[in-house]
Parts: sequence; C-alpha cells; structure tokens
Amino acid sequence: MAQNHRFKKASQKEISLYTLLGESLCAVQILEDALSHSIIIKKTEPEQKKEAEQLLKKHQFYTFGKAINIAIKESLLPKPLEIELSKFLDERNWLIHDSITDNKEKVRSDDYFSKLFERIKAITLKAHKLQISIEQHLIEYAEKKGRDMSMVKSAINRYYDS
Repeated sequence: MAQNHRFKKASQKEISLYTLLGESLCAVQILEDALSHSIIIKKTEPEQKKEAEQLLKKHQFYTFGKAINIAIKESLLPKPLEIELSKFLDERNWLIHDSITDNKEKVRSDDYFSKLFERIKAITLKAHKLQISIEQHLIEYAEKKGRDMSMVKSAINRYYDS
C-alpha cells in the first residue's frame, strides 16, 4: 500500500554535510582512478595501448583495497606511498560505508556535526595529497623512461595554481 509520505527538508547543517560528503567522495574517486591508472602505466609499455585500455577497464572495477594490494604485491609504488595508501584505506572505508550511519543517536548535536565535518575535510585533503603524490611519482617514472614531461608539469602547475 503506497502512502503519500512527506520528507523533512534538510537543515543547513545537513546541506553542509551533504556538500562535504560529495566533495570528499569525488576526491576519493579521483584518487582511486589515479591509482588504477598508475598500476596500468607501470604494468604496460606505451606500445601496448590496446592491452592497457582493456586492463584499465578491469582495474577500474576493483575495490580501492584490492588496487592497493596489487600495487604493494607488485611493488609498483614507492614504499612510503604504499604505506600512506594503506593507512588511508580505513578512512576511505569509513567515509563510504559508515560516515552517515555512525553514531545515529548523536546526529542532531552541534558537536557531532563539527567532528564529522572535520573528519570528512581531513579525508578530502588526504585524498588530494595522495593523488598529487601518485601524479609526481608517475612523472618521475616517465622521465626515467626517457619521456619529456615538461608539458605535463606545466599543465599540472597551471591547474594547481588556479
């Protein structure tokens, strides 16, 4: 039996929360995509473009944890970056799976929102920093392979300086 239910409008705090969650989810997804691309770049050669594209499609369906495990198992990233990504996995999982349902009984308190906002902002910032670390590592990797990365560096600098 369908009833005509009316949902309460979101408060300003809830709107802020949803905005922060959206920003953080985007940052995490971009980081996950950077990790997938990094794995493929390290596992294939430039002349294997078709194979790389197929492998990338497969890797993009992997969970973040599985991608990290592949990178670690195959030593595709510097050890400090592997460690940072592994530590970040718990925060990413909390964001995706528990951030809204955690502590439902405290959801109306100002303290709850304040702590939640700060934790989400920290995850967003960490995701951005890890993405930049992956980008920098890939630039160094490409340069070691003899690639001129000056245009890429210039584009990145323009992007981050804007």
